[in-house]
Amino acid sequence: LRPLLHHALQSGHGLADRVQNLPDRANRARCALSLPMPMSSPRQVLLLTEESGVGGVQTTLHWLESGLAARGWQVTRLPVRRGRPSLWACWQAARRAQVLVASNNFRPAYAAVALARLARRPSVVWVHGPLHEVLQQAGASRLKTAWLRMVYQMASQLVCASQTSCDSLVRVMTGGSPNAGRATQSRTSVIRNPAVLPGAGGVSTPMPAVTSATEVIALGFVGRLSSEKQPLQLLPMLRLLPAVCQLHVVGDGELMGAMRSAGQDLLAQGRLHLHGQQTVSAQTYWAWRATVLCSRYEGYPMTALESLACGVPCVSTPIPAMQEMLGAQAPLWLAHDESPAALAEAVQRCLAQAPADRQAAIDHLQQQHRLETFVQACAKCSRVCCRGEVRGQGKAMVRCQRTHRAKTPPQEGGLDHRPLCAWRTLLFARAGRLPGAHRAPGPRRADAHPSPYRAR
Repeated sequence: LRPLLHHALQSGHGLADRVQNLPDRANRARCALSLPMPMSSPRQVLLLTEESGVGGVQTTLHWLESGLAARGWQVTRLPVRRGRPSLWACWQAARRAQVLVASNNFRPAYAAVALARLARRPSVVWVHGPLHEVLQQAGASRLKTAWLRMVYQMASQLVCASQTSCDSLVRVMTGGSPNAGRATQSRTSVIRNPAVLPGAGGVSTPMPAVTSATEVIALGFVGRLSSEKQPLQLLPMLRLLPAVCQLHVVGDGELMGAMRSAGQDLLAQGRLHLHGQQTVSAQTYWAWRATVLCSRYEGYPMTALESLACGVPCVSTPIPAMQEMLGAQAPLWLAHDESPAALAEAVQRCLAQAPADRQAAIDHLQQQHRLETFVQACAKCSRVCCRGEVRGQGKAMVRCQRTHRAKTPPQEGGLDHRPLCAWRTLLFARAGRLPGAHRAPGPRRADAHPSPYRAR
């Protein structure tokens, strides 16, 4: 305890006088143990990933990694699919880290929970999309669902990208047991994705109004051309809009061929542009008057947030995630239903909105989804997990202090504040004494039964 006490006496913040004025040496040592000690090495996070290329999850991980690094955390990536190291190397990396973070709630979550159990470290599982809808779309079996429930119950902390994803996760966990659903809610926090894009700078310029009926109105779509994104609904929506409206599709997927064949007339007219997969920048969104989403479900789409970061409104079908994002500030940008006609009406309402009202909604949404808020919440979640590991060690130290204090004889005539064990409680009960009162025992009654505990 001498190095700890020396550190307490040499440190600032007015703690030296407080430690020196304590009555005894044991209390000085106890105060020194309670002081925050500087960490000899930076806090380390092991990020288990399987994503590669572009996408919303990869973008979120980029901002998570850069934000934690700016706050003094050392983030190490560990692939779980391609280029995965040996099990021994994975265990060594887990032992060096203070907390393990899974990039999504499937394969990285399996590896993070298993390594956390082996290395005795806390684990955080990131849940991006609505799990219940994802499992329904994939046709997952009961065995797969039960396996996921078991994995999520073993995780130390669950982080959802939106309240929609959190509600979907709780619905899946409640399907197994109501108690499991309530326990999941107590370990789940919601950290919404930030509205940020390199080059946008967080400053949006008001979008000019349409000045002539012949001016081209460019609309955009960014995303994977897959069944859950429903990109084929964009074609009938575009046919219902005026002829000056053009649609630019950025992305690739299994439905690219269907988009080409179903939109041959629009391609010939120059109203449909299929750009394929390419890097999306602020200039990409600035060239459009609005961004359109027509997904069947979403967690908290980064496409909409990046569009808002560039000052471009986002029109979407009324899925729960977009209602959570736009419902309070920009309800005109949400379609009444999932039909192409309702989506076309929402686009026209957005374009006809007053520029001042549209800009006010964008500014408020940017303020709600700041990068600093996202990084602060991520760092707080990591600190809570680390403190959860240290808290167990703190209890052990308190038990040692209590044991040391129990060996110290109390002052004469005072009360004993030592923790009482079970055998001492029984002894006091049979002897008729108050626990903790140190006074001379009175004369025993003649008919009192001799206590076997006192004889022992």
